[in-house]
Amino acid sequence: MNSLRPGAPLPRSPRWPARIASRLPSVSQTVKTLAFAALVAAGAWTAYRYAQRAETETIIERAARRLDVDESTLRGELTRYDYLPALLSLNPDIADLLRHPTDAALSARVNRYLADVTTDSQAAAIYVLDLRGTTLAASNWDQPISFVGQNFSYRPYFIDALHNGTGHFYGLGSTSRLPGYFYAARIGAGGRELGVVATKISLDSMEALWTRGDETVLVADANGVVFLSSFPGWKYRTLHPLSAAARARIDAKRQYGGPGALADIGLVPRRRLAANAEIDTVSPPNPLLANTPNPHAMDFVVVSRTVAGTDWRIMSLTDIAPARKNARYAALVTALGLSLATIGTLYVLQRRKVIAQRLAMRETLERMNDELERKVTRRTGALARANKSLRNEIAQHKRTEATLKATLEELVQAGKMALIGQMSAGITHELNQPLAALRTLSDNALLFLQRGRQDEAENNLRVIAGLIERMGKITAQLRRFSRKGPAELEPVAVERTLVNALFLVEPRLRKEDVEVVRDAGDGSSAHSDLVVLADANRLEQVLVNLFTNALDAMLGCPRRQLSIAVRADAADDAYVEIVVADTGAGIPETVRERLFEPFFTTKPPGAGLGLGLAICAGIMRELGGTLKANAAAAASGASFTLRLRRAPGDGVGELAKTDTNRAQRGAAEGE
Repeated sequence: MNSLRPGAPLPRSPRWPARIASRLPSVSQTVKTLAFAALVAAGAWTAYRYAQRAETETIIERAARRLDVDESTLRGELTRYDYLPALLSLNPDIADLLRHPTDAALSARVNRYLADVTTDSQAAAIYVLDLRGTTLAASNWDQPISFVGQNFSYRPYFIDALHNGTGHFYGLGSTSRLPGYFYAARIGAGGRELGVVATKISLDSMEALWTRGDETVLVADANGVVFLSSFPGWKYRTLHPLSAAARARIDAKRQYGGPGALADIGLVPRRRLAANAEIDTVSPPNPLLANTPNPHAMDFVVVSRTVAGTDWRIMSLTDIAPARKNARYAALVTALGLSLATIGTLYVLQRRKVIAQRLAMRETLERMNDELERKVTRRTGALARANKSLRNEIAQHKRTEATLKATLEELVQAGKMALIGQMSAGITHELNQPLAALRTLSDNALLFLQRGRQDEAENNLRVIAGLIERMGKITAQLRRFSRKGPAELEPVAVERTLVNALFLVEPRLRKEDVEVVRDAGDGSSAHSDLVVLADANRLEQVLVNLFTNALDAMLGCPRRQLSIAVRADAADDAYVEIVVADTGAGIPETVRERLFEPFFTTKPPGAGLGLGLAICAGIMRELGGTLKANAAAAASGASFTLRLRRAPGDGVGELAKTDTNRAQRGAAEGE
């Protein structure tokens, strides 16, 4: 398809401005889209507000019903012990004890009586105080924490009971440090005030009941101190900061204590919902938020009322997040419904226009398709021709590669034959000497047998067998060295390959009186256990070529020494280096740069073609290694370094397999 781009020719059709303009949204379409978007947003917002209001009202109603139950239960718990003062006043022993506080027997009877009443009524403790607030008898007289002898004259319930007849108070026990509700009543006889009887009630059962609910329920006193709570972290904390005077009054009564006592819980009013309901915010850090997955400010619907007969307020806190979540769901459903309706309306309105546009575009597409098919046909033909040419080039490259490989193999084999030709004189000498000895020894053995000298004949035959074995080793080594075949990478023992290569040039070494030193003179020593990845036959060919070149270079030199060093590469332990050096005339810098070029030689005409080192370098590349001429002073002789990859592991197991395979190949070839 054609596209508008810089420099591209405009379509030939004169209707192209109108066609482009028809594809742009019109002003009326934009206005319609904005109107529909505003409709969806307004509907979603209305649904959210309505759903949130309904959810909040449901929370308030449910909390109010629960507070009715909780307040009724709490008032019942507080009033269930109102009968105790009248019951206790009927016991004459209590009045007698208040008149005669030092009577031990009377005190013991009253203690036992109070303990029985406490057990029957399930109160926390019942005790009798004189007019000075000193406890004369108590139900817990025989327990480690006893009220007997304790003075509670500072407690509000005692003061109110003396002055008003009854007293009520909630706080921590000053002796036991356990919280409870204290109810006290004045006792008298004959119009005379004798003392006060007090009852302590535990409200732990109420807190346990609230803890099992979903909402947070708490009860606060007139100072705003929370003393009952389904959430323990808010207990004895305040709904709002206390004044210094209020704190002083609470401390004087010893009403509350413990970690965080009288600290503000951080409940901040935000919005009034009804006369007894509002939304408050709790912000971190706050114990209520400590165990939430993502502690952050939370909003609660707070519903409260006064507990009848007290100055306490009971409150219910409900997390408003679920209500807001439901409101968001309602808004989402509303938005989705309005969007679907909008999409349906737009679909109906646009359908005719789309059909008309499709009909108009079909003609254009058909025309462009015809043009595209013509271009594809032309380019397909060009691609087919290019593909055919590429296949021909690939085939030619493969043929050239095969020819180069075959040529390299022939050059390698020719190099072997050339080396064998150079060594032929020495090898012939090595074979002629045993042959002459064989002739003499065999004639002597025949004479010894004719003369009956059996032992001497046997000795001659054993010598003959040894000579034959030596000649067999020479011919076997030559046959193995001259074997033709592709390179196969396998673990090869460096020491064994060096021994084989030195064996082939040994006649010339002896003839020319060349000293072989297995140390390069730089402190490195030979490593007889190093194993490399190579082809043993080709590596041997490279070494023989280097040894032969070294011998040629040392002809006529007063000192003839061939040095060989084997070492692990100092820079990379995964490689092994073999250094071959001589004491010849050395290699000039200008010559060393061209040393591995084919047909380049420093020997006299007729002494070589200049292919030996080039072939050796090619063999080393084929083996994954390198061959380089080392830089050195010309007077110090020539030095070459072969670098090959080290066999993985210790190479011992693979080396044994390689020896077995090599022996099988040798047997198959008649070695």
